[in-house]
Amino acid sequence: MSELLKIAIVGAGGFGKETLVMINQINAIKVQWQVIGFYDDAHTEGTLVGGSKVLGRVDLLNEVQEPLAVVLAVGNPQVKRKLLERLKNSKLYFPPLIHPAATIGENVKAGAGCIITAGCRLTVDITLNDFVLLNLNTTIGHDVTIGSYTSVMPGVHLSGYVQVGEEVLIGTGASVLQNVSIANRAIVGAGAVVNRSVEEGRTVAGVPARPIKKND
Repeated sequence: MSELLKIAIVGAGGFGKETLVMINQINAIKVQWQVIGFYDDAHTEGTLVGGSKVLGRVDLLNEVQEPLAVVLAVGNPQVKRKLLERLKNSKLYFPPLIHPAATIGENVKAGAGCIITAGCRLTVDITLNDFVLLNLNTTIGHDVTIGSYTSVMPGVHLSGYVQVGEEVLIGTGASVLQNVSIANRAIVGAGAVVNRSVEEGRTVAGVPARPIKKND
């Protein structure tokens, strides 16, 4: 068997634990990753999370001397971007992780650091830019593009030709109808049905979705 690739998880919260389980499930199909532990500013070094240790603060990754895969197990789009900006070490790389129980269609492109979890279904001609999260049981229709750092929470449905900007958060169970665009840093509330385009930095909620505030 070839040597395992070492991988570290940034974020030791609930999604960090889920990401550890996901990597274990990937390894159950084909062994490829060795999880060395978590990096998290809010957890004490040496704490066990899901059986793996917290190795220290995130900035310690800048001291790594050998190639190391890193996964950003963080749901908040702005926090993801800020964490990446702190990681200046050229030895670090950010592979996309795809759960073996996800269904990936044709001409689906996933950038660095993307996470596609169990039960997600992607059809055809889809582009996920860097560090996009697709959480459990999300469906992505044809000709959809999703911008960097965007997080799509469980049970979301994006119809064909939907265009999503950067640093967008789409809440659990939301649906976005065909041809709708969601601009950068927008937030879509849980359970919303979005039938018209959403402006940059706007929060929308409801059925049908309506603007409720302008984000900072």
